[in-house]
Amino acid sequence: MFRYTVAVSRGVISRHLPAPHASRFTSRTYSSFSQPPKRDSPATIAVTFGTLVAGASFFYFVSQSGSSNAVPSLAEPASENHIAVKSPVRVFGLKEANARIREHATSFTFDGNGGNGRVDVVRLASNNPVEDEWAVAVGKGVGGQKTLYTGVYDGHAGWATSAVLRQALIPYVSNAVSRVATSASSDLIDSAIKSAFGNLDARIMDEAKHAAEGSSEPASPSVLAAIAPAISGSCALLSMYDLASSTIRTAVTGDSRAVLGSWSDESGSYTAEALSQDQTGFNQDEVKRLDKAHPGEIDDIIDPKTGRLLGIAVTRGFGDHRWKMTEQAIKSLQGSFYGFGPRPKYKSPPYMVAEPEVTCHKVSTKDFVILASDGLWDAMSNDDAVKCVSRWLAAKRAGKPETVVDAKTTFTVGDDGWPSYKATPEFFAIEDLDNAAVCLAKNALGGSRRTMFCGSVTAYPPISRYVRDDVTIQVVFFQDPSGTTKN
Repeated sequence: MFRYTVAVSRGVISRHLPAPHASRFTSRTYSSFSQPPKRDSPATIAVTFGTLVAGASFFYFVSQSGSSNAVPSLAEPASENHIAVKSPVRVFGLKEANARIREHATSFTFDGNGGNGRVDVVRLASNNPVEDEWAVAVGKGVGGQKTLYTGVYDGHAGWATSAVLRQALIPYVSNAVSRVATSASSDLIDSAIKSAFGNLDARIMDEAKHAAEGSSEPASPSVLAAIAPAISGSCALLSMYDLASSTIRTAVTGDSRAVLGSWSDESGSYTAEALSQDQTGFNQDEVKRLDKAHPGEIDDIIDPKTGRLLGIAVTRGFGDHRWKMTEQAIKSLQGSFYGFGPRPKYKSPPYMVAEPEVTCHKVSTKDFVILASDGLWDAMSNDDAVKCVSRWLAAKRAGKPETVVDAKTTFTVGDDGWPSYKATPEFFAIEDLDNAAVCLAKNALGGSRRTMFCGSVTAYPPISRYVRDDVTIQVVFFQDPSGTTKN
């Protein structure tokens, strides 16, 4: 995720390949780190890594651990023009780009009300290593009732915090709400969710402090590992679908977003309803909260032009020690364990919290929910995302994709020289009928503007950070769009 002023992004900005395996949930949590095996591949695949360095067409040198090689002879070229000078960057055509965005795409089914539900997931990396993570699981919810959990974790300044959330946030929340009675008030349930978020973040920060304080000398490898989830940071978006009551709770910390596609029998169409509000300096509720917590500082800590809090794009998050620890503690980690230094105008920490805002909505089986990191929402509005999935559903029911006409790529160039664009319905390519999340990702990256789409996928680190963010999308269908129902 682009979170700091050193690298500000300007906007975010397949055809018919084999469908990803739709796996039924078990007691195991699946995530971006541990996905179910594909149906046409072994459950366990051994991968061996090697290194091959190729020079110009005149000699080759292979580095192999434990071996000794003679220095290769250099063949004399006829002229400079005969020396190969070729970009190492791989060019992605449409076929390759379609395959690339599907490398981390999958689908799951779950037992819903009146039939199976489904979750489509995709993640496309921009950062290396990728900073986005995700998880899905069925576990205990309020009062121990069966609940579907889906989570998107958009990391920044590193990958360690989002990796912790992938492992721990759903278990923390499930453990907290399962001890709350089903008869409890909505406020009491929300409070349990907020406490779970806060307790996990406190543990991340406390373990970093204890590790640093307990070290006898600087540069300790164990301390470097222990403080990593506190040094980096992450947003968190978590939904809890209670199957018995057909209600969905959404908890957000940061600027990942959940949007409900709400079906109306009367109009025969879907409308978009935000289930969360982005927590940035553009959110006036957040500005008021920070002004109250830090009297007299608001003009120093919030930039009204960028919405940034002391340089960061979000006002809430996990980790992010530079916005939470004392200045002395920050300097200590910097001087002994290579941590980042304190922010300017840093007076009264903590400036960031991990406590989420929680909403609760009743849903019908025809509804769907889109959960995504800002890699989607930077390019696509709530209404257009719902329109995209609505058209995907119509094409899936019809059993054929929409006809796609290649459209010309155009950019809007800002005062800072960076290009931007928006993903709007006239440029949608509705053709990936096996996975709605893949369809959204493709259209966020260009859709029918094939040159833009292929160029977005071709963009390589670190330049890709200025082209697109890490993109993680989950689409939750409360009734499987494939049509599986119970009588």
